[in-house]
Amino acid sequence: MVSVSTLMHPSGPEPASVYWIRRGAIVAVVLTLIVAIWWLIGSLMGGGDDAPTEPSTGPSASASAAADSTASGAATSAPDAEPVACLDSAITVEATTDASTYPVGSTPRLTLTIINSGGVACKRDVGPKANELEITSGGYHVWSSDDCNASDKSKITLLKAGEKVASSITWNGRLSQKGCPNGEGAVAKAGRYDLVGRNGKVTSKATPFALSSKG
Repeated sequence: MVSVSTLMHPSGPEPASVYWIRRGAIVAVVLTLIVAIWWLIGSLMGGGDDAPTEPSTGPSASASAAADSTASGAATSAPDAEPVACLDSAITVEATTDASTYPVGSTPRLTLTIINSGGVACKRDVGPKANELEITSGGYHVWSSDDCNASDKSKITLLKAGEKVASSITWNGRLSQKGCPNGEGAVAKAGRYDLVGRNGKVTSKATPFALSSKG
């Protein structure tokens, strides 16, 4: 067995430095082999996880892209939701006459206008069942389109935002009572009157007009 003293103090026919150089070279070679073996083992065990993944450009990638595009297109082109009934707050009603003054016995033409003043399209009953034109004088009932000719006909209409629907009727210039118990009444006298329109529970502002005596 070689003693530690011999390793630390080599002896031989050559100088001691030669023996130290040889031993150092052997140690370097051994260390290099150990590092190489360690690196090789690490590469074999973990190389598959560290390898970068390249983006797929084959047929399957094209099919996936096409499917995504189709799904996106279907979502974009989906039909809008079915319009709902108009809220009263989205409806404005106007009542107008075709003149501001009429001779007694005239037949003024009265117009009811229903406007979707909301921001979206909605459905509204604009038929005669939901509508009424009423004439008053000094706060008293004079005539109504529902007194003698009440109708049960509905007309559900889709109103776009800002769209309006108008209907007109002629007043015969006579008085009437709710339910028309006595048929047509007397001819309305000269004076100041107000016209108010209604659609459902929404009423218009009063529009004034007058009847003047003949001659």
